[in-house]
Amino acid sequence: MAELESFFSALADSTRLRIVMFLLKNGEASVQEICKGVGKSQPLVSHHMACLKNCGVVKWERKGKNVIYKLNDEHVKEIINEALNHVSLFSNSILSCEIIKEEREDGKE
Repeated sequence: MAELESFFSALADSTRLRIVMFLLKNGEASVQEICKGVGKSQPLVSHHMACLKNCGVVKWERKGKNVIYKLNDEHVKEIINEALNHVSLFSNSILSCEIIKEEREDGKE
């Protein structure tokens, strides 16, 4: 159960979620491309990439001097796509969930 909670926590952070969505759209990218795509600094993106890598969300490979990141496998893509489908069906009730609103206001994102 702790592993599942950690996996979803990795995706719950807004910067990490933006990175995942960027990679879902673009397939693969260098840290510099990800920084530009999500509008965040290189140290911040590198920090979040380490978390996503440790949680099995992304993987990397070296191409020359660059490190290229991509989503780890089809399972991750399926999870994200299914979550997007779910959100499109239940967006009103998700956005109106008082418990989540309270947690965000209390800084428990």
